Amino acid sequence: MADFFARAVSWVEQENHRFIGILRGFSEQEWRAPTFCPGWCVADVVAHMTLGARFYAHVIPAGAAGLLELPFGAENLESFWAYRKKVGDELVALSDDERIDAFAEAVWRLQEVFEGVQPDALDKKAWHWLAPCPIRTFSGQRLYELILHDWDIRNQPDGDLHASSLPVAVDCLPERFPIFFGARGDKDFSGTICFETNEPERIWALRIEKGESEILFSDDGGCDARVVCGGSDLVLLTTGRAMLEEKEGSGRLRIEGDRAMAVKVLEVLSRPF
Repeated sequence: MADFFARAVSWVEQENHRFIGILRGFSEQEWRAPTFCPGWCVADVVAHMTLGARFYAHVIPAGAAGLLELPFGAENLESFWAYRKKVGDELVALSDDERIDAFAEAVWRLQEVFEGVQPDALDKKAWHWLAPCPIRTFSGQRLYELILHDWDIRNQPDGDLHASSLPVAVDCLPERFPIFFGARGDKDFSGTICFETNEPERIWALRIEKGESEILFSDDGGCDARVVCGGSDLVLLTTGRAMLEEKEGSGRLRIEGDRAMAVKVLEVLSRPF
């Protein structure tokens, strides 16, 4: 786990450099262009990403110290979201250069936090609005966000995610799926769904017993259903950025075995984050 956390941290650094380079090349018109996120222009997406970096930079050290502590001085979810809305609007209202500087300051501060995490803290949990998450999952989550929001900004729904760091982003999915199904899924559900991707080639299974889920990194043929697709398609699908019917109809995804069971799990995993 420590090796994967460090690998993801290294890729986050690379994606930060790439993303900042993209932002510095934007014209005023491009900053105001619509994105895949409904009602958001590029400036809104970057403000959201800036606040996400600040959020993680607070909760990770707190979690390492044994505290499930909300960021921004928030006392509850209502004040947390109110703060994000207020400061998000302020970031959008900045000049383009100021907005980039605020983003860069936040991501490099988070990079320092990532690089300072000690191995004995990786399994400790940090606060997240969906559910407390092990600290080891946050570097992958941030990488995931960087390439997803890059895709959002490009606003080309038929396009794939940025290729270079995609294998690492796909490797984050086995960490994410149990957390997401545990927080949002049917507590009485039981079944095993295998996921097989190409580009990159990966295979694992999500086993669920009465709502409690775990990942199996083996393929013993004991799956109730199998989902087979490209890595980019699976990431986009399980963040609410793609429709299952469209992916199946285009031949980019297929389900083998108990379709109803696979669809039920995918519907939970595919709700927007």
